[in-house]
Amino acid sequence: MKMWKKLIGALLVLVIAASAVSLSLAVEQKSTIQQRTQFPANIPTSSSVYVINDTLMKNTNIKTLYNMLRNKIAKEHRFQIILVKLNENEKRTVLKAWFKALGEFGHKLSVIPVKRVSHDKRSIEIDDRLLKADIVALSCNPDGIFVAEKTNDPTKDIAMIIKTFDEVRAESTNIKNFNYIGYVGWITKDQNNVGKETVKVDYYIAKTTVGGKTYRFFLALPQHSALGYDGYSPKKFTTITDWNTDIWEGQVLHDWGPKNEGSNTQVSYTLTASAGFQGEEPVAIASATISYSVQGGLKIKWIDQTSPDTGCVKTIHEIPDSSSGVTYTVEPSSIGLLDPNKPGGFLPMIVDHDFKVELQKPVWWWTDTKTIDINFSVALYDNSVNKI
Repeated sequence: MKMWKKLIGALLVLVIAASAVSLSLAVEQKSTIQQRTQFPANIPTSSSVYVINDTLMKNTNIKTLYNMLRNKIAKEHRFQIILVKLNENEKRTVLKAWFKALGEFGHKLSVIPVKRVSHDKRSIEIDDRLLKADIVALSCNPDGIFVAEKTNDPTKDIAMIIKTFDEVRAESTNIKNFNYIGYVGWITKDQNNVGKETVKVDYYIAKTTVGGKTYRFFLALPQHSALGYDGYSPKKFTTITDWNTDIWEGQVLHDWGPKNEGSNTQVSYTLTASAGFQGEEPVAIASATISYSVQGGLKIKWIDQTSPDTGCVKTIHEIPDSSSGVTYTVEPSSIGLLDPNKPGGFLPMIVDHDFKVELQKPVWWWTDTKTIDINFSVALYDNSVNKI
């Protein structure tokens, strides 16, 4: 996961500098594009979901696309754009227009999937898998991105994206004094006749000022899911959130859970952001209580393999009695602190995520094991940042 940090050479496409993404809108005005296109057959529709496909893109340009998105943000409180069958240049055009339109209305682009970051954090390159993916969905309020790199069943994947966007968080999570800043959802290619892994990470921030310096606490709350096909069952989940303390000393792992090891039908823990500097007693400024179980009330085993000195949170979950055809979800979480007194303790916070699931199927006298892996990195800004 950390190889990309050593590749800080010439930046490629969609480079983010410390200021706003530049856009050239000096293009010929064309007729206004339609505000709503039809979903492909069998995909559930939603009044808050719109499709941008290759047919639509052939009849528009960046200026009309920007105006269309700007009008949507002005009129609609909450909606999602789904990009289907677009080539890389078309996706690049949509992303530029999207960033510009959000910034015009003060929406906080606080969670950005990234590929490369310079050591001073002033040059950041967006993950180019957004340009290559089969499906990309962009949401406004809450702000976030869903990515399906490869899809064998776009109907099901788009329906899942819409459902996740529309539904209220089902898990019993109590968030106190953290502010929600956005999410990234990432779907890998299905392994034919084996299974599928799905990931969504929600991000929150709490901050306090002590002695004229601002301390920012970021909460990363993953939902790590897997579904087995054709007799394969999800048995082992490995979830890694790396706050990169070994790269940037000021990106400190502050708290995480679940800790130690154990086995239960329900996993519960509380994370706390505590500020206490220059000899002061620690004071809790924000907290999150997370509780989760799995289908059928099965036992969940967990092992904590976190390395606090490097900022790497690694949690292994095992569900020995899991079944094929059922989606199982685990939620190990952590808090990273940007300490302004240490090198690299300034925005953005750069976080790596790595998710792996092992699926097993009994075959005569032996057990066949397959793995699916997802990984991505994000740049996190606080919710006072209007543009990137």
